[in-house]
Amino acid sequence: MALATLLNSCQTRVLTRLGEFDKVQFQKLARYGYRSLTGAPHEKRDFAFYVMNQLAKWLDMRIYNKHTNWQNDREFLALMQSFQAKYPRVKERQFFLYNLARDLRRLPGETAECGALGGASSHVIMSAFEDDRPHHIFDSFSGLSQPTEHDTPKTQGVRALQAGEFASPLDETKANLASHASACFYKGWIPERFPEVADKQFCLVSIDVDFYEPTRDSFEFFFPRLVAGGAIVCDDYGFSTCPGAKKAMDEMAAKFDRHVVHIPTGQGLVLK
Repeated sequence: MALATLLNSCQTRVLTRLGEFDKVQFQKLARYGYRSLTGAPHEKRDFAFYVMNQLAKWLDMRIYNKHTNWQNDREFLALMQSFQAKYPRVKERQFFLYNLARDLRRLPGETAECGALGGASSHVIMSAFEDDRPHHIFDSFSGLSQPTEHDTPKTQGVRALQAGEFASPLDETKANLASHASACFYKGWIPERFPEVADKQFCLVSIDVDFYEPTRDSFEFFFPRLVAGGAIVCDDYGFSTCPGAKKAMDEMAAKFDRHVVHIPTGQGLVLK
């Protein structure tokens, strides 16, 4: 039933947009199409990009610019190869995290992640640091915690996330990160296990827990323990599905006299 509703909605949008397709756009489409058949090899790519970009616009979506080099970064693509099949849609966020981690590895302090989801971000962080400093992973390994009233999406048509979603078993996560000897696992609901690292300092903390309370608790615990120049990255900050995460980040950043840098990937960054 939900799929049928989605398809009908997409069909309505496309038909509406087709009615807006003017003469200039048609001429441009024809020109690109002719060049793709008769021109240089890059003309085929330009034509494909134009068609896909128009379809995306009609569906109120967008696709990445075809000339952004990060999409062809061989070092990064090789790094993410083992996770690509399971997590294909978060590549741009992982690329940002990877480059941030490569810069922060010059700082003292350990690293941490709150909310592992299979360990992809932890893999990125530990690979970027290329040393044996401990990386601490906090997760229930049973999915999302209970949402609060702050976690109800305000945008019409956006589905509310539910407790238990995105469960990633501990054994599976350990297997995904088996090549990283520095990974330390803490199973439990946030912030139950935080006191075990209360005496440590950190240079990078990734928060990916979707909801208000665990995001707030993670920031409040780790920010005072960041070294100068260290960073907290919230993976959910800019997503309409996670209004509680944004609210928690904004409140905690203000508490510590900081500002959340909203990254176009949907992440939020706070520097110490």
